[in-house]
Amino acid sequence: MSRRSRSRSSSLSSLHSTVSSINNGRSTVMAKIWSKPQPYEIGVSDKGEYLKLTCAKASIAAWWMGTLKASFPQDSCADDGRYMKMRPANGVILKLDKNDGSLKIKGPSHYEWFIDNIEDVLGASGEQVTILADLFNGIDKQLGMDGIKAIALLEHLPKSGAIQNGVGSIYMLWKTLLDKWFALGSQVTVVTPQLDAERLMDIVLLLVKNDREGSTVQLLTHEKCDSDATYKHTKTVSKELIKKIRTSHRRRLISDEKMDCAFKQISVKLVPHFNCRYIGMCTEQRGEVMITSASFNKRHFLNDLKDTVAYFRLTAVEYRSQYLEPLGLEKKTSV
Repeated sequence: MSRRSRSRSSSLSSLHSTVSSINNGRSTVMAKIWSKPQPYEIGVSDKGEYLKLTCAKASIAAWWMGTLKASFPQDSCADDGRYMKMRPANGVILKLDKNDGSLKIKGPSHYEWFIDNIEDVLGASGEQVTILADLFNGIDKQLGMDGIKAIALLEHLPKSGAIQNGVGSIYMLWKTLLDKWFALGSQVTVVTPQLDAERLMDIVLLLVKNDREGSTVQLLTHEKCDSDATYKHTKTVSKELIKKIRTSHRRRLISDEKMDCAFKQISVKLVPHFNCRYIGMCTEQRGEVMITSASFNKRHFLNDLKDTVAYFRLTAVEYRSQYLEPLGLEKKTSV
């Protein structure tokens, strides 16, 4: 097998794995896509013999027609009023349903064609387009957590808690737990006196990744949460950092709309007199909490500092009474 063939087979395998894992683990997202996509955001689902590309935006059918004709002006298309078909290459058929705007890519060479051509096709529209698989993967890559799950990290944390390194253990557990909780549609609490722009960016990226689930965040921190920098300044810096994140094709990974929507999911309370640090979540049935001596900033999370860390599961009542009420984040319940 040639180097090119091996490389292409590797890419094909990677795409198949990506699409299949998203289809299995995020079927709801693939079916509904995003509620309010502003630039076009395309969902990809693997149907075995073909790929199906969908989008929630009403104008997607007309957009696909213009984009495909601009991409393949030399190709004739068949149009029976409901469906438009094109054959952009041997072994590839594109079938657009003009009623719902879904596009099927089928034929014996559809995977390889998709890998080699989809970015150029989307680029022909002149508009920003995001494939959801790329968005999820791009966020995981940015956060350095591709394939890493909280459940695996918790296996190495004793039930009594432990002293661990921030850069190697605590920071990754912090990110993967937030990712897990946001995926559940939970009410998540982030408590820390010190929070820098990069860690605030992490929270926002994970909210964007899971924004179909409707999670909310209570953030409790100091007014000056990053040394002498105020929270307002830290938020501004965080937004600029998010805008600089690019895909491999040099497009912005996160649109302004998605970023702003994620920030709106964060309720901020600035309190001067507290020194505890934890992240926690609560559903109607249960609570989970990770407590640590590490502040949520570069000094503790990106340096080889040792901090305490512990993780507990508890009832929703216990979580609210023990971790929210003492900080004024929950009204005290009457006994």
